[in-house]
Amino acid sequence: MHTPNPVILREYDIRGTYGKTLFETDATWLGERFGSFLFASGGRKIVLCRDGRESSPAIQKALSKALINCGLEVLDIGVGPTPMSYFAGYELNADATLMITGSHNPKDDNGIKITINNKPFFGEQIQHLLQQAPLENTGGCYTERLDIFDAYVKRVLKIHQFKRPLRIAWDAGNGVAGPAVEAFCKELPEHFHVPLFTQIDGTFPNHHPDPSVPKNLKSLIQAVEENACDIGFAFDGDADRIGVVDANGRIIAGDELVAILAKAILQEVKGGTIIADVKCSNHTFQAITHAGGKAVMERTGHSWIKQAMAKESAIFAGEMSGHMFFKHNYYGFDDGLYAAVFLLNYVQTLPENFSNFVAKLPKTYSTPEIRLECSEEEKFKIIDDLKSKLNQAGKIFNDLDGVRVVESKGWWLVRASNTQNALIVRAEGDTENDLQVILNELKSFGIQI
Repeated sequence: MHTPNPVILREYDIRGTYGKTLFETDATWLGERFGSFLFASGGRKIVLCRDGRESSPAIQKALSKALINCGLEVLDIGVGPTPMSYFAGYELNADATLMITGSHNPKDDNGIKITINNKPFFGEQIQHLLQQAPLENTGGCYTERLDIFDAYVKRVLKIHQFKRPLRIAWDAGNGVAGPAVEAFCKELPEHFHVPLFTQIDGTFPNHHPDPSVPKNLKSLIQAVEENACDIGFAFDGDADRIGVVDANGRIIAGDELVAILAKAILQEVKGGTIIADVKCSNHTFQAITHAGGKAVMERTGHSWIKQAMAKESAIFAGEMSGHMFFKHNYYGFDDGLYAAVFLLNYVQTLPENFSNFVAKLPKTYSTPEIRLECSEEEKFKIIDDLKSKLNQAGKIFNDLDGVRVVESKGWWLVRASNTQNALIVRAEGDTENDLQVILNELKSFGIQI
């Protein structure tokens, strides 16, 4: 009886380093346990998709075989973005989806994201698979549904409304956004396009596909400047996150993008509820309120955000990391490609160019997301110890996700990453001097950055 390394049973998904903590036997284990759980729950159809990493075909093969042995109909939609797998769950009336992807992690990492009945399968649900008894039922089957890609692209582009031509740079980062970007360039001929790194290559030869890290946007910024583009987009490895730069090469922070998209959506849905994660700036929540929306803070993580959106009947949500979730006129899942097309629509309606619009955003004095490497076990202990210290010091803090400490002129956050062996730190002050004071305070509580 195989037992997976516990470090791969993450909060939101299965994730590890292929050949070290994650093996094909783990894919078989997951297929047997989740497949048995789904079959016992009455489910019969499951969507299977994978990204372009070198280990993805082997994981897909083991996973598919195990699912079929559980009596399930496996609908293989091939290689594509994570949001395409979510879309297929709706389009094919599937009972569950499994997406094989390492997302924005290093090239040797891989994992499996799961939904059931178009809702995230995560947290305790993943842990409960350890107690799930596998069953043998050879009544399953395998069907290829490669037509889903065209249907997905058509659905995303359905929202496009041409107002004026734009010059657009697209950086797919050799991830699975590439074919969709090429399709966008073909289907939107009214705009001028500069596509970068659209060939899927799991070794990521040009740069790592994580648009939240500034160094990964250097090629995009260069392309924008050399081609006089109005805007540039970048995507992570599985295209559920987006990065944006303006004509001047200014990187739009994730929380700034949440504020921009929230304002656009609130013009269509007055008074709607919008969720932003705990890492976002105070300015983000203020922008939502000023635009007439109800702002809600939620813990970081696409699974938690989707759960909160259902609870709050939210029309939109966004994370500092670049996950953007559209419920108004869409399905409610995070989709970097849809976010790009939605933003294109909005930029075309602005009375000024996008860079001038961005220049008017409130000035922020904040750090980027700072990752402090530490072991899986240690990171949670540090958070618990920090909470004790803060209580002893009489500090006001929000423990929704780690600790977000309220200061008189700003805030700081320390949380345990649920996707990497790291602590995530962020701080913001009302002025540059206030930020430095807050950073010194953070260090006084033992967090060295």
